[in-house]
Amino acid sequence: MSRPVWRWTLLVWAVVTALGAWGLVAARRADLRAAFDLDARILHRVLSQRLEQQETILYAVAALSDQGMDPGRLNRYVQTLIHPYPQIVAAQVCTPAGCQVLASGHRPLPRLPFSFQEQPAVNWLAGEHPLYALTLRGARVWVDAQALLVASDLPREPLSVQIYRPDSGERLTGQATPAGRAAFTFSAEKQLGTRLEPFPVRFARTHSWQVWPWGRLAAWSILTMLVALGVVWLLTVRGRTHQALLDERRRAQGVVQASTDGIVVLDPQGAVVQVNPAARLIVGELRIGAAVQDQVQVGATLSQAPLDTAQFWSAREAQAFPEGTALQRNGQRILVEGGLTPLLGERGQLLGRVLTVREVGPLRQRLLARLDAGERRVREHEQMLSHVSRLSTLGEMSAGLAHELTQPLTAIVSYGQAGTRLLGQDPPDLPRARQAVQGMVTQAQRSAQIIARLRTLVRRAPAQRVQVDVVQAVHNILTLCQADLSRLAVTVETQFPVAAPALGDPVQVEQIILNLVRNALEAMDEAGECRLDLRIEAAGDWWRLTVQDSGAGLSGETLARLFQPFQTSKPGGLGLGLSLSQTLAQGLGGELTGANAPGRGARFVLTLPQWSGDVPAR
Repeated sequence: MSRPVWRWTLLVWAVVTALGAWGLVAARRADLRAAFDLDARILHRVLSQRLEQQETILYAVAALSDQGMDPGRLNRYVQTLIHPYPQIVAAQVCTPAGCQVLASGHRPLPRLPFSFQEQPAVNWLAGEHPLYALTLRGARVWVDAQALLVASDLPREPLSVQIYRPDSGERLTGQATPAGRAAFTFSAEKQLGTRLEPFPVRFARTHSWQVWPWGRLAAWSILTMLVALGVVWLLTVRGRTHQALLDERRRAQGVVQASTDGIVVLDPQGAVVQVNPAARLIVGELRIGAAVQDQVQVGATLSQAPLDTAQFWSAREAQAFPEGTALQRNGQRILVEGGLTPLLGERGQLLGRVLTVREVGPLRQRLLARLDAGERRVREHEQMLSHVSRLSTLGEMSAGLAHELTQPLTAIVSYGQAGTRLLGQDPPDLPRARQAVQGMVTQAQRSAQIIARLRTLVRRAPAQRVQVDVVQAVHNILTLCQADLSRLAVTVETQFPVAAPALGDPVQVEQIILNLVRNALEAMDEAGECRLDLRIEAAGDWWRLTVQDSGAGLSGETLARLFQPFQTSKPGGLGLGLSLSQTLAQGLGGELTGANAPGRGARFVLTLPQWSGDVPAR
């Protein structure tokens, strides 16, 4: 942190510490002053009451003397009356002839000339004598001024009390505090509250430096120091964080400015906030603060997916330009790619958007064209290989197909000969001849179906994406394989729905099923009981065809290389059937898997997407 911050922090800490210390000292001083005032008031009240008691005794002695009470009884009464008051030394009844002592201790009384006083008065002795007399008519009460203040009257805290004569100001009595170094002193001057004895009294109390709240002052200083250090630390961290944020912002701006991709920062309303140099080269000059959709004109020209510009600019999710998006710049259309990404806050609020755009240059266009050409050649090779595989499979099935065709042809010849015979009779047997002709038609239709299936498999046509009924495709393949099924006495168990519409190419689907059925028949060629289980079931958005045989199953080595090309265990086989079938299944958006079935045999599962009415773009 810089020196000015340290200086200001120290200054503020010193001021706050001083103000807090002053407040603590002032509060402590106020508490001490309040305690002093309370003790002084209590002691003043005690002394005033004591003087009032003395005067009450004076009035009582004067009244009893005026009534002519027996001297003995008066003496006993006065003795009892003054006993509780140690400051009253004695009482006298005086006449011009002399004074009679009614009650007296062992202390001798001084001589005081008699003077009749109609009103109560105080008579002082000459010098600094501690005794003084209260006189009313012929009654006199002697008081020891030094006994006015009793030690038990003083509070626990040391308190200096001085009582003075009202006429001369001489000190009558008092209690002083021990001498010592005083930090400060509280004092108060009052007058005892009687008209007869209005003695001035002075109260004082001194305090040393130890009375200050040094512990709280130290705690306050430490607390403020810790707070000051905490503030300094927070300011330091804040400064570093702010500097790091500035550095990060500069780096981000540097990256944006140095990027070869065009970057345009927008506010939540779609107005341009920031543009990097690459964006100015690709898009053109953009006005800061103006709407981006009014300055950037884009449209989809090569992609099959249309570009809804209104939805694109207002979307709250990341949007990418469709393939082949064209940008209008200076009357020309150039191919670009990129997208629009929203900037969201911690609570999901939209802070703005970032438009990224890059130009698809001539080199990339050539690369894309070559890639498209290469993909086309790969597809053509796959189709050719698929065609060759179908021809090879049909060649392997030629004996069975010939047998399948021979049966209806032989039946046609037999029906023809029988019909000729029936028509040559006299009279002709027309009903039976009609039956023979109908049999010829039925067998001819059967031959036509077999030939149609063969032509479908042999025909080389482009791949399609249409609705294919998997159930019908399986029935077609079973028709082609009927000769081998009969030769091996295979029991076919089927579990089919009424229809299973899938998305795919009819020829490719039938080729996959044909390969699976042919492999199952070859696996059961030497099996005792031949059983072929075919099951079609729905699994979510997919159709799943299961082909399971009762053969010997797959060995571990065969399973490891099941779908590798040119891997076969058949003499003279190409080893392309399963590999090509899996490739075709994946090309249709599905999958082909194989494993051993529980018990015996092998199980292959073909998965195809269900038909939804929407044909995906290729």
